[in-house]
Order: sequence, then structure tokens, then C-alpha cells
Amino acid sequence: MARRSKHHLPQTASQFDADWFTSVLGAQYGAAVTDVKSQMIGEGIGFLGELHRCELTWDRPVNSPDAVVIKIPSKIQKNRSLGEGLAVYEREIRVYSEMRSWLGIAMPEFVYADCDPHPAPWLEPLFVFLFEKLSIRGVSRVLDLLLLIGAKSSRRYLLMIEAIDDARAPQQVEGGSIEDALLGLETLARFHANNWMDPERRDEHPIIWSVGHVPKVAQASYRRNRDAFMSRFGSLIGDQMVAKMDEVQRRLPHLCSLMEREPWTLCHGDYRLDNLMFRSNGETVVLDWQNLSWGRPGWEVAYFITTGLDPYYRSEEQVMLGRYHEVLVEAGVDDYSYSDLVADVTIAKAVLAHRMVAGDDLLDTEMEKSETEFIEVLVKRVIGWVDLDI
Repeated sequence: MARRSKHHLPQTASQFDADWFTSVLGAQYGAAVTDVKSQMIGEGIGFLGELHRCELTWDRPVNSPDAVVIKIPSKIQKNRSLGEGLAVYEREIRVYSEMRSWLGIAMPEFVYADCDPHPAPWLEPLFVFLFEKLSIRGVSRVLDLLLLIGAKSSRRYLLMIEAIDDARAPQQVEGGSIEDALLGLETLARFHANNWMDPERRDEHPIIWSVGHVPKVAQASYRRNRDAFMSRFGSLIGDQMVAKMDEVQRRLPHLCSLMEREPWTLCHGDYRLDNLMFRSNGETVVLDWQNLSWGRPGWEVAYFITTGLDPYYRSEEQVMLGRYHEVLVEAGVDDYSYSDLVADVTIAKAVLAHRMVAGDDLLDTEMEKSETEFIEVLVKRVIGWVDLDI
């Protein structure tokens, strides 16, 4: 996967030319690429990276892809810095190149990946140690340092996967349907069951973090973002919700620890409608594996429902949770009750709302009108699902 010499590793669309494609794929398919037509896709969906669809012309008929999608880091310094700090680029490359065969879920075919080796692998455990030992004020300062280091990183990453052309892509910003939500929850339940309480899969890959990883970072970010966020959204969410989010801030380490109790499973980490594609044969293809993590399954169920459906559908929540739990049990899970699921979802919804505030200054979302609207829709949606009585 990673090479140690400073070889050619394209980081701009203009470098995805026929010669480069031939150099990395030619031997695999026994043919040469003669022409490439590339187009950026996914604007407004992925903030941490760029996606480019490349149509390939080959010099002879071979069993080779006619089109691929290439993922490279964002050119926006703030977003690139966050992606580096969260290790999302390396994690996704590892998921596709090392883990996809046993995850038990449909995802795009892996074609090729490359990245520079980590120049200082000791940094991540050092920062985790500091985050755990320092005060929230101290954590905030260390977080600034981590993001500064990430912004100056020259490490290069590239992931190439198949282009999915035979599936329907739901539009998350428009709000999903109950039918799509149920399909997504069924797929999620089978994925969770396949990876249920498997310490070997989790522990062999330390780049898979828990969903409650270093909660002091979220507390520090919430502290410095709270006033600006409430100035923007306070009138929308109301005083009761503001008080609830402040309560979550105080209780966050405990609430995160509840999301790491047994039984746990692997979590996709960003399981939402924009990352699903529905094929006519009933298969659901899941995209964007930058945040693979582990934790209580209710965390991910809450994330999917609250980011994809308007709070108008709260009356259907019991139906959705019931469908997820039914499929989970059918897939062999017998140590996670429906009441456990409901309790976890209730806690997770409040923690997710807190994270909307905590992450408010970490991403540059002032790019396109459609993208700022997407963030506002997500805030209204996630906040609207929170239960005030946790």
C-alpha cells in the first residue's frame, strides 16, 4: 500500500493522466490507458476530501474498469488539517485494502491505493495521553497544536475505487423517506451483527477508534464554540435545548463511556443517506469508510435516523427501531434487547447534538451556498430529534 520513496502520487486532477493510470493499473489488466476524462463529484457532501470520477479508455478490450472514483485529501487547509488529525485518509485506505473482505457489507470494489508512510507514528498516542491528562482548557490548546501540525502535513494519500453507476443515490439534504430509512437500517443491522463483539478484528487495527474517543476534545471544542453556535441557532433550538446541551457538556465523559460498554460492534462511523446507494436487486452499497470505529450499535442507529430524516418522522421512530432490532436478532445477536437499543439511541441523540456544536469551528463550511444550507439542515434535524428527559 505505502511506498517509502518520493514517487509520483497524484494530488490534483490534472495529474490523473493516461500515463499514470497505465503505470499503476496496466500490469494488473494487461493493457494501457489511452485517454482519461475526469470530473469532480460530490461537492457539498464530503468536506474532508475531493472525489474525482475518471472515465478510462483502454487500448484493447480487457476486463478492466471503464470508470473509477479517486479520493484525495481536501485542498482547504482547515479541512485537510482535521482529516489529518482524525487519521481519516489512512483509515479509509486500510479499510479498503485490508478489511473489506470480512466486513460483511457491500461496498465499492477496491482498485488501487497509495500513501506516504506516517512520518511520526508516535504522535497520536502522545496526543491521546495529553488529552486524557490535561484540563479542558489545556486540551483546547493542545488541539490547536494538533490541527496546526495537520495543516502543515505534506503526506500524500490516494484511494481508487469502482464507480457505482447502477444504483439510486438518495438525497440526504432533501430528507429521506421511511422506505429508504428502513432499507438502510436493515443493512446496518446485518453489518453490526457480522462484526458483533469481535475483539480480534477491532484490536488488530488500532486505527479503529471508539465512538467515544477522547471526550475532552469534544468538551474543549464545545466550550469555545458554544456562544457563536447559540448566537446562530439559539432562537431556533430554544432555551430548553440549550440547557440540555450544557448538561451533556458536563456529563460527556460518562455518556461516552456508556457508548463503549459491551456489547459493542464495529460502526461505519458516518452511516447516513448520502453514503448509501440502493441497487434494484435490493443490495445497498455503502460508501465513505473514513470513520470506521467501534461502540454500542444504538450510537450508529441514532446517527443514521437523526441526520437523514426530519423530526416530522418521530412518530415512526418505534417502527424504525423495531425493524433494525428484528433484523439484528435474525442475524444471530441475542445479547442486546430492544430496551437496550432505545436507551442507547436516546443517549446518542443528545451526544450527537452536542457534537454539532463541538465541531462547528473545525470544518470550513463557508464554501458554497448548498454546503452551508446542508450544515443548517443537519443542525435543525439532529437537534429536533433530541429527547429532553435523558
